[in-house]
Amino acid sequence: MLLAAVVAISSGCTSSDVAPAPSATAPTLSVDPGSLDVLMVNDDGWNAPGITAAYDALVAAGHHVTLVAPLVNQSGRSMATSDASLAVTRPAGEEPKYAVDGTPVDSLNIGLQGILADDPPDVVVSGVNTGANVAGNTNYSGTVGAAAAAAQQGVPALAVSADVGGADGTGNYKDAAKIVVELVDSLARTNFDGLGTEGFLNVNVPFETASREAPKGVRVVPLAKEAPRTVKYDESSPGTWTPVFAYDARVGGSGSDAERLADGWTTVTFLPVERTPVAREQKRLSELLDE
Repeated sequence: MLLAAVVAISSGCTSSDVAPAPSATAPTLSVDPGSLDVLMVNDDGWNAPGITAAYDALVAAGHHVTLVAPLVNQSGRSMATSDASLAVTRPAGEEPKYAVDGTPVDSLNIGLQGILADDPPDVVVSGVNTGANVAGNTNYSGTVGAAAAAAQQGVPALAVSADVGGADGTGNYKDAAKIVVELVDSLARTNFDGLGTEGFLNVNVPFETASREAPKGVRVVPLAKEAPRTVKYDESSPGTWTPVFAYDARVGGSGSDAERLADGWTTVTFLPVERTPVAREQKRLSELLDE
């Protein structure tokens, strides 16, 4: 079922229905799916627990993994890049793990254009991020931003996040790490068809805790238009404005990524690289503004 869901979403399907498994004529990968070259990045930092769990799982599955991620937490940086020289270190010694004193997209670009320039990766995995990246909040995510930047450069990519659950916000990443391996292997069997210049996958996994069950399965769903995490600014004192955050996991209705995730499903959404124009607005503006 996971493979069917992945094939559906990489072909542009955005409903809760999944396509049947690929036929024998589906494109095949020239590389053994068990030995892919994977570039990993995130926005939580190079040694965050989510990316560490996914790195270990991919290596254990036989993949060749290079990790290039921010030196420190860069959450919420979206697709920002730096305009100054960046220090790149290898704090884990001989392991292929690089820490970049910059943003997630800085890290992604240094990985693609520098470290792996002569040996491009088959796929980019951004995450596993701590905290869900669904609906309107994907606009701010550095994890999603790095995957989008990879797709813009023609590299298949997926952003993976774990929905922090439980009263203390703690849990483990074994479910998310397992999903990463399953997705990479499933996508490889279709030669990452539909991913790259056309778009990338945004994946969110329920975060298993002592009081929360493991994911129920995979659902291919559209992005909710609303944002679960919102902010308002209050003038706490003259001249000082303080952000006040609120979170509503159940936005967008029963068929959206936010609500399905809240119900315990792993959600997969195809996000296009290009912003798609609304035909009626293009026509209206053309009539108004074109000379």
